[in-house]
Amino acid sequence: MRLLFPIQKGISEWMGQTRVASGEHFLMSADQIAALHPRLRPGDILLERREWYLSNIGLPGFWPHAALYVGDAEERSAYFDTPEIRAWLQTQGIDDGRFETLLKTRHPQAYASSQQPDEMGDMPRIIEALGRGVVFTSLEHSAAADSLAVLRPRLSRLEIAQAILKSFSYFGLPYDFDFDFRTDGLLVCTELVFKSYRPENGRQGLDWPLSVVVGRPVLTANNIVQHFDKTWQTPAQHLDLIAFFDGNARTGRAEESDLESFRASWQRPKWHILMPEDTPRAQQ
Repeated sequence: MRLLFPIQKGISEWMGQTRVASGEHFLMSADQIAALHPRLRPGDILLERREWYLSNIGLPGFWPHAALYVGDAEERSAYFDTPEIRAWLQTQGIDDGRFETLLKTRHPQAYASSQQPDEMGDMPRIIEALGRGVVFTSLEHSAAADSLAVLRPRLSRLEIAQAILKSFSYFGLPYDFDFDFRTDGLLVCTELVFKSYRPENGRQGLDWPLSVVVGRPVLTANNIVQHFDKTWQTPAQHLDLIAFFDGNARTGRAEESDLESFRASWQRPKWHILMPEDTPRAQQ
């Protein structure tokens, strides 16, 4: 990975914050993000792309970032209030049958952070690995992108609750600028999603095949879309597409697009925005 990814911490952070184009305008509008919110459920996976960032140079493929939607306390309380989950909570020593109590008991520091509004007053609903480490962010902040997709695991609510519980355990870990999935003490964005949903202890989970780059096993956000495309309508399919907003720099908007466009998006070049509009993206 040293030949492919920017691994020096200072350089990587600078690249992750630097755009070739000026300004901080993203093609996903605030109204689109607000309208998307009711369509989301805890456990959904967000894939994000921001154009013109130098960090895109060092990340393979069109999709560079993944995040996990965990919702807020109210959303989780409603979604995970089922007999199966209440019975499981009893086995975890939670007598009141509330998933929030388990999160608060097992991971008090993470839970406290997940309850703190950001500087804009927006509540955290996302957990993701950024340059500053594994943190909670608001949907308004995380979904401010140029292209955005939402994928939903084909798993029971119990399995999704267990994945969210696992994700809280990673809160506060540093970002892995060496991109090494063999270690658990440092995480990259896709590694957080991968390890939160990893099959273990009898859980079905999500089992993505890893790529090997410079001798290291990794899962990129682009790999997630590639696997979705290759397994579509096969027994191996384990995700459903909820939404795909395809950024168009020429119109200045991200337009909601269709399933076939999303399936082909992993084949786009990193700098597809510079390509002629009539060039077939899937063949570039």
